[in-house]
Amino acid sequence: MISIKPNTNKFNKKMIDQLENELCLSFPNEYIEFLEKYNGGIPEENIVISEEAPEFILSIFFGTDLDIYNDLLLCYKTFYGRIPKGCVAVASDVGGNIICLNLSEEKYGYVYFWDHEKELMFEEGKIQLNNLSLIATSFNKFLNMIQEDITNADDLEGYEVEEIWIDPEFLKEMNNEK
Repeated sequence: MISIKPNTNKFNKKMIDQLENELCLSFPNEYIEFLEKYNGGIPEENIVISEEAPEFILSIFFGTDLDIYNDLLLCYKTFYGRIPKGCVAVASDVGGNIICLNLSEEKYGYVYFWDHEKELMFEEGKIQLNNLSLIATSFNKFLNMIQEDITNADDLEGYEVEEIWIDPEFLKEMNNEK
């Protein structure tokens, strides 16, 4: 596992208890230990390679008593009905995809990759575990899959941007037009 810069806010066990009560489910001990040590946090330059999930760069782990974008309880409420019931968003990749921890009895503690681009393929509340990509069978196994990203410019030689689209309203805003 690579280094993770812990959040400066202290871990709030009461918030985890509140979330567990709301879910009527409990977090694996290994995940609670991670939160006690890091309270979420930011991993250094990394890449996660899994046999079943696409490779991705992890941007942040969610924690307790943090801002709106990386607070575990607020993220749970944001993704409720969008990810399978019994799953909790515990991290995000650089593309805005979510890493989910399954707390339901079937496949308890498994870690999954939720691709937000595929969200519109499902009615709200209808996505199932088998619609996600399995990353690891436990949170600790997931942590051990995080590797240092050693990609350099030479590795990207020959790749070119084929097309780019910019929202016209956003472009006006960027150009200070009204």
